[in-house]
Amino acid sequence: MQKFRSAVNLLGHANTALLFVCKYLIIIIVATIAVILIAAVVYRYGLGSAISWAEEASKYLMVWLTFLGTPIALRNFGHINIDLLYKILPPRLQQLLYFVVSSIICFTMGIVFVKGMSFADMGARQVASSFNLSMWYMYIAVPVGAALTILVAVEQALRSLMGIVDPENGLTIISAETEVDAAV
Repeated sequence: MQKFRSAVNLLGHANTALLFVCKYLIIIIVATIAVILIAAVVYRYGLGSAISWAEEASKYLMVWLTFLGTPIALRNFGHINIDLLYKILPPRLQQLLYFVVSSIICFTMGIVFVKGMSFADMGARQVASSFNLSMWYMYIAVPVGAALTILVAVEQALRSLMGIVDPENGLTIISAETEVDAAV
């Protein structure tokens, strides 16, 4: 059990490092989108000349933002969920429920990864309409985000498996409600 816990902790540290990079990429992407859109507005209404690629670039950066943000939200339990069932279950069944949910996420993201790779391969033969860049760079966001989400879901599944055996050392769910209660 100790080796299993060490392996899960190693995966957790790897995920922490990857999501740290994702967090700062997201900050850069948001800043870039803001600069592009402000420049587009200034050029269009202030100078009377539009930036032809601003809308398309912002749209593709938003796709990257979404797929880099998904694993962060999953890791921090930031996605919308209904926790009524979770709250009424005993600790071992709570961990089992999260194992099942994490397994479903892994399966679904596996499909998204495979389909996203084939979509990105098709995009390699296309060029963006308003700037000369392969669409592969835009479409590869889907499998990258899916792979990162799978890593987080695998970590959560393994932690919940540990929690089925020993609920004290299982997956710890921190909701916004819990944080508010702790602050009061």
